[in-house]
Amino acid sequence: MMTLNDVKLFNLRSFIEPDGNLVPIESRHDIPFDVKRIFYVYGVKDQDDRGKHSHHKTKQVLICLSGEVKVVCDDGKKRQSYMLSKPNQALYIPEMIWDEQIYMSEDSVLLVLANTHYDVKDYIEDYDEFVKMKEEEWK
Repeated sequence: MMTLNDVKLFNLRSFIEPDGNLVPIESRHDIPFDVKRIFYVYGVKDQDDRGKHSHHKTKQVLICLSGEVKVVCDDGKKRQSYMLSKPNQALYIPEMIWDEQIYMSEDSVLLVLANTHYDVKDYIEDYDEFVKMKEEEWK
């Protein structure tokens, strides 16, 4: 059973050089799973929050490449917020953790790495349903 203790904020390896900075991202080395899907969200206007769902199987790593994104995670009992504001900072969110993203500015760019291909059936988009599923896990 996944809880907020399984959500991890961590720094990626960074190589700072006179001609620029490099942040390598490798499956199973920097990211705790094999990456099967990569996407990014940008240009969020007139909507300060996104996400608002959980996944049955999908694990994700979120990286804010530009701007700032506040990520709120919830395990059905507790909520915790994380601020992503550096491009070498990452947030690991395992399956069955509810998350919401709040874009602090219009220039924010959020990169997401996932361990699954897109599958609409993997999404839990009703918070009350999510809480009921978590309560069943705790029994």
